[in-house]
Parts: sequence; C-alpha cells; structure tokens
Amino acid sequence: MRLMDFLRGREATTVAEIAEALDVSGRTVHRDLATLRQRGIPVSSDTGPGGGVRLERDRGVAAVHLSQEEVVALWLAASLSSTGSTLPWGNAARSGLQKLFASVPKERSRGMRELIRRVVVSRPASARVLADVGKPPEELLAVFERAFREQVCLSFDYRDRHGNSSRRCVEPHGLLVESPVWYVLARDVEKSAARMFRMDRIRRARIVPDRPFTPDMDGLHAQVEAQREQARVHAREDRPSNPPK
Repeated sequence: MRLMDFLRGREATTVAEIAEALDVSGRTVHRDLATLRQRGIPVSSDTGPGGGVRLERDRGVAAVHLSQEEVVALWLAASLSSTGSTLPWGNAARSGLQKLFASVPKERSRGMRELIRRVVVSRPASARVLADVGKPPEELLAVFERAFREQVCLSFDYRDRHGNSSRRCVEPHGLLVESPVWYVLARDVEKSAARMFRMDRIRRARIVPDRPFTPDMDGLHAQVEAQREQARVHAREDRPSNPPK
C-alpha cells in the first residue's frame, strides 16, 4: 500500500528512488512490484531515457484499499437500501461488491464473506419498536465492532423490556439489523443460552480480550430453535389437563 501511494504521486520513478523513499532494499521493491502486477495493478517498468517505473493510469488503477470492515459497511448499506424499496442502482451495487470480492486474494475474500455472513439484514423496525427505541451510547459502536471483528467476548449492563437490569458477558456471534435498530445475536456465557440484545438497552460496554470465541451462526441458530422447542414443551406441561369449562 505504501508503494501504491508512492507511485500515485509520480509520473515515473526508479527502483532506487522507491527503495530510498520507503527505506527498503531494491530486492523488496522488485518483489512488491511483482505482487502488485499479480493483483492486476497496471505497473510498467521501462529502461532507457524516459523510462522508469510508473502506473499506467489510462488503463485504470485500483486506487482504493478497503479493510474488511469497510467492505462490510458497503455491503450493509447496499443491503439496507433494498429492504425498504427498490432503489436505482441497487443491482449495480451488488455487482460492484461481487467484483470487489473477486479482485482480492482468496483468503481475504473468504474472511470478508465470513464477516458478512454474521450480519443479518431484516425488514425495517416495526412501529411498536420505534415507539420506545432510544439512542445507544456513543461508545457502543466502537466497542461492539472491535469485539465482533476480533472475536472476543463483550461485557455490558443490560435493561430488558420489563426494566430489569443485569450484567452480561456474551459472545457476539452475529448482528441483526432492523433499520434503524440493531441487535447483538449472542451466546450468554454464564447462562450458556442464545440471547438477543437491543442496542439502546446496552450500557457500559467493554471488550473481554482474554475470552475469545469462534463465531458459529449455524450453532447459534440451532440453539435458538432448541430453546424454543423446550419452551413449547414446558408450556404444554404447565397447561391444565382438564381446563375448567
């Protein structure tokens, strides 16, 4: 990326100039130039007068390097735009993201797709939810994003819909978005149960770096279904066998 930035700022340069500016060896410059070419970046190297190393700007340059989080943000924006209505260029956004995935190394593309798979975009929030939704604390976004990305537990104070407060430590396996509301899809560590936490009911969030976990959306979904079935069984058992007429 430093090499790309250096080349963008010049019409032409030499390996020696690059090595001096970036404080690396000429061998490193040649290796990184080869890497850029392998990734489809149009870099030319000509000898003789007027030669040198340059970007072939008229052929187009992939000038933007996006992090996994930035790609997920773009995917989320494109997905949200399609939930409320059919907007212009919606298909172009999805097509552009597919090209972006295809343009990066397979390992990095796999990491991006795995991160996106943990984000579920649903219908916009209902009027009932919007009627009492509050604003999440400002620090929550950064804390959640870090725990989600680094795959470590998240600790916070939580107030449920009945107003009861508790301290939770959870594994943030997924994110459910019902715009403009979002929920943490998690496994409660102490209760060993799948839970969903609304963003505006979370306070004093912090990461727990010494408690890593492996994201498992399929396992979390299976646990949710098992908990629902268990609740249905208990409801049937608690129901009177001969209800009064």
